[in-house]
Amino acid sequence: MDLGTVMLMLAVGSFLFGLLLSIFKFNNNRPEEIPYWIAAKILQAVGSLLLYYEADSVALLTILADILILAGCAYEIWAVRILMGHSVKPGSHISTAVAIILASLVSIFMEYPFRNGYIFLLQSILYFLPGLFLLGKSYGKFSLRLILGISYFSTGAVFLTSSVVCLFFPENALSLRKSAVFNIIPIASFCIFLISGFIMLMLAKEKSDMLVQEMQKNLKKSEIRFQNIVETAIEGILIFDENYNITFANKNMASMLGYTVEEMIGRTYVSFIPESHTDVYNYQVSLSKKGEDSVYECCLMKKDGEKNWFLISAKAIFDDYGNFEGSFSVLTNINERKKAEMQLEEKNRELAELSNKDSLTGIANRRCFDATLEQEYSNLKQSNGVLSIIMIDIDFFKEYNDYYGHVMGDECLRKIGGVLKYCIRCSADLAARYGGEEFACILPDTDINYAVKIAERIKQYIHELKIEHKKSSVSEYVTASFGVATVRYSPERTPAEIVAIADKLMYKAKISGRNRIEYAEV
Repeated sequence: MDLGTVMLMLAVGSFLFGLLLSIFKFNNNRPEEIPYWIAAKILQAVGSLLLYYEADSVALLTILADILILAGCAYEIWAVRILMGHSVKPGSHISTAVAIILASLVSIFMEYPFRNGYIFLLQSILYFLPGLFLLGKSYGKFSLRLILGISYFSTGAVFLTSSVVCLFFPENALSLRKSAVFNIIPIASFCIFLISGFIMLMLAKEKSDMLVQEMQKNLKKSEIRFQNIVETAIEGILIFDENYNITFANKNMASMLGYTVEEMIGRTYVSFIPESHTDVYNYQVSLSKKGEDSVYECCLMKKDGEKNWFLISAKAIFDDYGNFEGSFSVLTNINERKKAEMQLEEKNRELAELSNKDSLTGIANRRCFDATLEQEYSNLKQSNGVLSIIMIDIDFFKEYNDYYGHVMGDECLRKIGGVLKYCIRCSADLAARYGGEEFACILPDTDINYAVKIAERIKQYIHELKIEHKKSSVSEYVTASFGVATVRYSPERTPAEIVAIADKLMYKAKISGRNRIEYAEV
C-alpha cells in the first residue's frame, strides 16, 4: 500500500467519522456527543486530504496540511480530557491554534528531512500528552481507557522515532523516504484512528449510560420528593391536560371540594366552575394556551353544590416542540377571607348609601345633590346637552309646624319626599331634600318643556295628597312653589350659580302668589 492511498483512506475515514459524530450530536436520543471531537476529526480529514494532493512545488499546501493535522490532534486531546470528566479552559483553543500556526511556520525555513523531523516531533508530543494522561490513571487490567492510552503512546513513539531519524540521521531518512518503511507513519496514524475512534465511542457510550442512569436515579428521587410535597402541601394542586381535563389532584384539593382523588381524575375543570364565573375560566384558558402564567380568584363548586373561593396560581405546560400540553395550578382556599371582603363591601355600600340619603324622607340629601350636580354639569362639557334643575319649597311650612307640631311636620316632609321619588323615575334623574322644607331635582338631558311637565306632575301629586293646612293662605291643603331652570354648559357658570338661578325662580313663584311654577332657560 503506497503512502498516497493511506493518506486518502485516513482523510475519508476521518470525514466519515466526523459525519457520524455530527449525526449523534443532532439526534436528541443519543447523548454521546463530546465537545471538540467533531472538530478534531474534520481538521484531521482536511489535513490528510491536502497531504494526499501535496506537490513539492506547493510548499504552502503542505504547511497548511501540517497546521490542520496538528490542530486536529490538539482538539482530540481536549475531547479525551472532557471524556475523562475534566474541563477545558474557555478560549484555550484560540491560544493553542495560534501556537500551532507559529510552530508550523517555523518549518518554512527548514529543508527536508529536517522539516519532516520537526513536524513529527510536534505530532509525537500531541500523541504523548493524551497517552501519558490516560496511562497515568489506574483503570484496571482490561480497561478501555488503558488500551486507548497505550495506542496514543505507541503512535507517539512511532512519530518520535521518525523525528529522531530525520533530525539526527538525515542520510538514512533520505534513503528511507521512498521505501515501504516510510509508510509506517501514516499507517500508524490510520491504526490509531481506527482504534481510538472505536474505543472513544465505547467510552462515550459508557459515559452516556452512566449519565442516563444518574438522570433516572435523580428523576426517581425528584418524583418521590414531588409526590411528598404535593401530598403534604396545605394548598390544593391540580394538573390538567391540553383539554383541561384533570390528570392529577392531591388529597387536600379533593378534600376541600368534598371529593375523593379518584372522583376528580378525568373530570373537566369547567365542571367545577359556576356559570357566573365561566368568563373567568375562558379568559384564563386563553392565557395559558398563549403561554402566559397568571394568578386569579375564582369560585369552584363543591360536591354539595356550595361555592368556595380560591386564589389560583396557574402555569402553562408546553412540550419540547412548543405545543400546549396543559396547566399546573396551585389553589389556596380564600373562602373565609372572601366572605369577609364581601361583607365589608356590603357594609361600605350601605354606609355610602346612608351618607348620601336623607334620614327623614329616604331620598338623596344635600351632599349627594351637590356631588351629582357637579358631575352632571361637568358631563355637559362633553355632550353639549342641557340640564334642568327644579327647586321646590313647601308653602307656609313654618306655620304648618307651629300649628300641627313637628311630628306632623316630619310626616308631611316624608310624604312630599315620596311624591318626588314616585315622579322622578328615570335612573339618571335625582330627587333630593335640599334642606328644611326645600327639595330639589336634577334632570340631565331634559329640556325646559319636559322639566316643567315634571314640575307640574309633582305639584299635582302634592295636591292629591290632601294634607290639611289650615294656616295656608293659598289653599286648605299643603302646596309648594317651584322654580325650574334649564342650562347649557358655560365655563363662566358654576353649579352653585345654576342652583341660584332656580332658587330665584322659586322665590319669584312665592312672591307671585305661591302654589305655582316659574321657569326659564338660560
